[in-house]
Amino acid sequence: MHIHRVLPLLAVLAAPASAQWVNSISTDEMTGKRQAFARSPIIAPTRTMSFPYTSTQAWLGFGCDGDNEWTYVGFSSQPNLVNTETEEGYSVFSARVKWDDQLETMRFSQKWGDSFLHFQDDQAAISHMTTAGTVLLELEWYSAGQVYFRFSLQAASAAIAKARAACVK
Repeated sequence: MHIHRVLPLLAVLAAPASAQWVNSISTDEMTGKRQAFARSPIIAPTRTMSFPYTSTQAWLGFGCDGDNEWTYVGFSSQPNLVNTETEEGYSVFSARVKWDDQLETMRFSQKWGDSFLHFQDDQAAISHMTTAGTVLLELEWYSAGQVYFRFSLQAASAAIAKARAACVK
């Protein structure tokens, strides 16, 4: 094989495969109920955290089941956040979120022991996810201080529309 034939293949392989929003469908084997999801590319925080959080990664997500829609931030390991309020089985907190250049404070919940943060105002989050280009999330992480996660929303609108179409009853 000549080297000039290999170079285009290497260029394709070097392109980040996770740079796009992805869709998936999950079916409950007991009920047959289907859920559809749209997920952002998996990213690292804007600056590396110290041990034991050095390999922490996150993604932004949308889910639906035909009756409900929800939005969340998933993590490769359980977020260890401070300044949360304890409720029955979960914690709630406020965090600054910057949709493009629009800064606001949003409420989140986290089930105890869970690796997901859920937006409490799903409709507001979905509206932003389908119109903004990026979102920057600020979290106050135990022993790491302010930690920032910047998600691309490029193609989020199309991925969310595809998930919604899969949720239609």
